[in-house]
Amino acid sequence: MNKSKRRGQRRATLLGAAIGSIIIVTFVLTLVAPDLGSRSSSSTIDPFATPRPTELIIPTPDPNPHLEGRPVYIHSSGLFQTFMPAGSDWYVDEGESVGASAAARVVISSPQRLAVIHNYIQPGVQYESLAALSENFLTEQHFAGAWQDYDRWQETGRQVTDESVVVDFALVSQGHDYLGRSIARLFDDWLFVTRLVVPANNPALLDRLQALVVPAFSGFKTLLALPAAWPAAIDQQAGWVLKHPAGWSQVAGSPGRPMTFLLGTGNNDERVRVWTEAQTPLESVEAAQAWAASSELVAAEEVLGAEAIQREAGTGYLVTYRFRDLAGDLHSGLLTLLNDEAGTLFVADLQIDPPDASLLASDEIPAAYAEARQAVAEGFIVLPVSSRATAAGS
Repeated sequence: MNKSKRRGQRRATLLGAAIGSIIIVTFVLTLVAPDLGSRSSSSTIDPFATPRPTELIIPTPDPNPHLEGRPVYIHSSGLFQTFMPAGSDWYVDEGESVGASAAARVVISSPQRLAVIHNYIQPGVQYESLAALSENFLTEQHFAGAWQDYDRWQETGRQVTDESVVVDFALVSQGHDYLGRSIARLFDDWLFVTRLVVPANNPALLDRLQALVVPAFSGFKTLLALPAAWPAAIDQQAGWVLKHPAGWSQVAGSPGRPMTFLLGTGNNDERVRVWTEAQTPLESVEAAQAWAASSELVAAEEVLGAEAIQREAGTGYLVTYRFRDLAGDLHSGLLTLLNDEAGTLFVADLQIDPPDASLLASDEIPAAYAEARQAVAEGFIVLPVSSRATAAGS
């Protein structure tokens, strides 16, 4: 065999090996990302896109699904709560942390049922009516981003009610048909969106999820006024939420027990403590001051003033005071005292180093403590009884 012929055979062998490698790699990619070749390279990722269900065999519809019985799910930002289905087959994903485009989102999905519950809230969406929201915001372009993870989508119906805009869809993903539904509501200048996805053979599940999720999906109005990026300490057993700056750290306590947070100032004596006391109703400013003066946990040397405050699920008072540490030095404190309907007292106690800080008025405190004062005075709320959890059910 001459040299040119051998070189030709080698080239053919190498070319065949290369083609074979390409075929194998392409096959593996189709398993990992089956829609990889169907997407435009110029497409952008929509932060509000609803993920598709995990690929499994389409289940036979359950005529009586057991979905109720668990406490509501409270988002880690403390901004909203939503329905949490019963059963171990449901998984929660909050995705990326709070950003400029989406204040907070959560996806609760069941691979077993091939169902998706997607809730998010978006600030700065101001429309004079739901009809205007439907016409000018919930457009084809909006839903093209919402359903970008699906192979095909088609709007099949739309209804504008007094409370929401409900839009139905037919969805296709990897050869399977699904039903989608978007329920959009306005809350002041916030947009609350629920998107639901179920297999196309189970429209009853779609209706059932809407009936359960939408009423439970609500915001905490007081906390919505605070910086969206602040996290929240949530104790559903005790029944409270404290939305606070990101630099705080929890150093003691657990659900149902008193908790202590350091402010992140570098001074371990600057802290916030949260606890509850059963059957301790405070019915006046004077009663709140008297309680602060007598409480062994507060150990106030002097109560300086108090004022009444109102929360959605609790009424109470702000009380400012001075206390003395073990070394005999004076420092400043602020109490938020809230009562629920049962008379339980919810206490958030801020203690800072300066001895003469007036913490009742936000414009009179040192700038370094403005956020801490805001967190305790405005970011501490009592949860409605319906949003609380028992130790066994949490």
